[in-house]
Amino acid sequence: MDKKQKLLDLIDKAGKGSIEAAEEIAVGYFKGEFGEKNHVKARKWASYAAKHGSEVAAELIEKLKDA
Repeated sequence: MDKKQKLLDLIDKAGKGSIEAAEEIAVGYFKGEFGEKNHVKARKWASYAAKHGSEVAAELIEKLKDA
């Protein structure tokens, strides 16, 4: 599966309420796994996941503050 397809699948899962998928999208954008690093999109997805209880996303938001 290519990066774009993986991202689309994760977005679909996140849209259906998967916090794990939203978390994975945030981390992917932060690390540049879907192409260029995108801290704006990483923050958006991490904020969504963190609001729903994701510890990983909450930690990522802290990392983004320093980035």
